[in-house]
Amino acid sequence: MERGIYFDGWYPNEHCYHPSMPPRRLTMIDDLEDMGGTMLVWAGLGGGSISLAYLEEEAFGQVPARFRQHGYVNDSEFIHHAKDRGIDLFAIVFEAQAWEFPAEIVDGEVLAQNQLRGAAPASTVGLREFSTDTGPASWKAFKHYFPDGLVNSDGEQVVDLWEEVVSRDLDGNPLRAHWVEVDDKGQVCYLADRNNPVWREYLKAIIRIQIDAGAPGIQLDETDVPLLAVRYGGCFCKDCVKGFRSYLQGLENTPAELAGIDLTTFDYRTWLLEQGFRKGVAPQTFPLYGHYTRFQEFSIAETFRELTAYVREYAASKNHAVRIAGNFYDCAPYYDAMVDEVDVLVTEMRETTYQQPWYFRHGVGLSRGKPLVAVENPYGGVTDELLTKLQEGRARDLFRLTIFEASAMGANMSLPYGSWLGTEVKDSYWVPRKLAVEVGQFLKSIDGVTSNRSEHSTAVVYSVASIMRATIDSDQFFDGDRWYKRVEATDSRPASYWETVEHLSRSSRVFDTIVFPDEELRATDVDADSLSRYSTVVVPDAWNVSSGQHEVLVQFLDAGGSVVVHGAYGTELPDGAAARLLEHQGTTIVQAVDAIASVTPDDVVTDLGALAAANIHALDDGTVALHIVNYDYDETSDSIRERSDFTVGVRVTGEVTTAELHAPGQEPAPVPVTVVDGVASVTIPTLATYAIVHLS
Repeated sequence: MERGIYFDGWYPNEHCYHPSMPPRRLTMIDDLEDMGGTMLVWAGLGGGSISLAYLEEEAFGQVPARFRQHGYVNDSEFIHHAKDRGIDLFAIVFEAQAWEFPAEIVDGEVLAQNQLRGAAPASTVGLREFSTDTGPASWKAFKHYFPDGLVNSDGEQVVDLWEEVVSRDLDGNPLRAHWVEVDDKGQVCYLADRNNPVWREYLKAIIRIQIDAGAPGIQLDETDVPLLAVRYGGCFCKDCVKGFRSYLQGLENTPAELAGIDLTTFDYRTWLLEQGFRKGVAPQTFPLYGHYTRFQEFSIAETFRELTAYVREYAASKNHAVRIAGNFYDCAPYYDAMVDEVDVLVTEMRETTYQQPWYFRHGVGLSRGKPLVAVENPYGGVTDELLTKLQEGRARDLFRLTIFEASAMGANMSLPYGSWLGTEVKDSYWVPRKLAVEVGQFLKSIDGVTSNRSEHSTAVVYSVASIMRATIDSDQFFDGDRWYKRVEATDSRPASYWETVEHLSRSSRVFDTIVFPDEELRATDVDADSLSRYSTVVVPDAWNVSSGQHEVLVQFLDAGGSVVVHGAYGTELPDGAAARLLEHQGTTIVQAVDAIASVTPDDVVTDLGALAAANIHALDDGTVALHIVNYDYDETSDSIRERSDFTVGVRVTGEVTTAELHAPGQEPAPVPVTVVDGVASVTIPTLATYAIVHLS
């Protein structure tokens, strides 16, 4: 299993200043090794969205002797030394960030940048200066990187890179990546657009420098750009308009709103303006909104594939081994089409809470056997509150839970190392070194009894095509009325998937998530044989399944499996087709989500209660390990309430003769196991935060 570290390294009691991380020191590698890390995310070489020259200085720049005294190294040197310790640094590509910073420069020498000090008249430094060769004297010329310049989709030479690549609102104004701008510092970060071929060429240049610097991993951030621009009322740049025009021309049936309109010259932005629409109005109210977001679902997958293919192509040309990670944020349905392109999935999470095992089970399912590494989200959940408690010397068990929960569910929650707290909090997320080492070393010690594969009887279908629109119409795509007042979509469909997986987790049920993809974006890779390992498949609100997916479920039923249906099923299938499943003797239809657990198997035979969760890991040697995490935190004692003599059973199919208990702060120890009627039972003397029972 990967053990990630969120290696921003931002300073304590200071704002987190994107995109360039603080310089690295050799002693950091000692910390990372002691924490048991195997990979570093958001870890370095991020300055390409200031300029390629700035990025090269991060990678290869001279380090003054005064800084060498204290072990400072440039990023390429740090990468090399970390690799020697078995730790892979994933260089970060900020795909949505195009920066201009305030600066003070005299005779080409930067006297201040970002934090001004009155040393010279204020100016700016960033992508605009880079493309116009008006930046610092140390910067190489733009044509050093692009000898023929960059040509946009109109055939024009780019003269201002910053203005060229930005996403735009309906009035044509630049959109900003406000979530990384620190207020009152004069920073301006444009929201860049990956649909723009100029920006993709620029991102490829960033990737070349990162690979030349020896990065063993490339992490692509903001992988949903520019679909994410919908949140801010965009994107209506020329390349999105052109792409949407091409999409509309390729439709089998022209939308009724465009009857009589010449699609060869259709301009969506102009068309909306002519009808009186302006920025500040919810895009969900725009005509063709559903088609427009559908176009972006295709485009983000296509442009992402272009970049990942380039990473591998360029790395191969340099005979350099590289892995690719994608930040798939909250593991939303539109990321499914990108999973095949990466080696590691990173999730920034929509909300970080103290109890969300169902989220990790979902993410592991979406990952389809690839490692899933999570990091906390400073803008959603408990991170700021948790940090305050840790700084007061409290909440050790709460912190342990945030890490152990992911491990129990088959994922990895990265340990923080000066990680991001957003732009509003003047601080970064550090935990006491001793605590981070303790937790990291325990994760390392249980690597042999941890897996992202499971041994469960129940699978829950995640129907991408059924839940896609509900996700894009959700509050995820607006910002508390900051940019426009949210309007509920009139044609939205119910989606009970998330309610279902939370209900199962809270009902002592263990499960896998099985992805039924949107077949226009990705082919289905699930068949009746792959479902045969389950006895029960739960299908919540899968109204938009393909004929092939429907056939897989029917074959599963015909082979003796059970299907539990909640909500709409197969309404897009030919008339009458859904009846083969809905009327099958193996199908149970439930009217309420909270009835689902009662008709699914209890692989874990005990009542865990609402404040615990379990998962059964399938190990490489054919054995299994039961992982249990205990959420029962007592505020008064500032600790988890321990459960004494906790007896739990696991339904098993093979012979079980021994059991070994792994728990934080304890050496692995044998525990008695009895097997009656196919249930292997053990008693855990003390269940604190986390326990693992290895059955063999």
